[in-house]
Amino acid sequence: MAETKGNRPTYATDFITTDIEKVTFFGNVHIDNMMTTLLAMGNELWVQRKRQHILEALLAEKGVKPEAIEKYVATPAQEQAWAKERDVLVARLWSHHDKNTGEYNFASDWNGK
Repeated sequence: MAETKGNRPTYATDFITTDIEKVTFFGNVHIDNMMTTLLAMGNELWVQRKRQHILEALLAEKGVKPEAIEKYVATPAQEQAWAKERDVLVARLWSHHDKNTGEYNFASDWNGK
């Protein structure tokens, strides 16, 4: 039943909680996980490409040639820092594959309901 607020009726309802983390969209949690990974990878790839274009344009303005980038050798400290950053990226892309699939309501469970 609609409540009134001032002179006009309202149709708001209480917040309905969901268990969205336990629902599949493609009928299989593994397919959902792969789609999530694919979307995340596409996002990461574009962000890095855009940053690379910007950096290369800025370097070209300063006279740094692409060959200098190819010849660059990282220090051990840089390699270590980059390895940590890589591990964060890998976790962000793949950690959702750790979900317990026994807890999910598969789309096929909804047939006939």
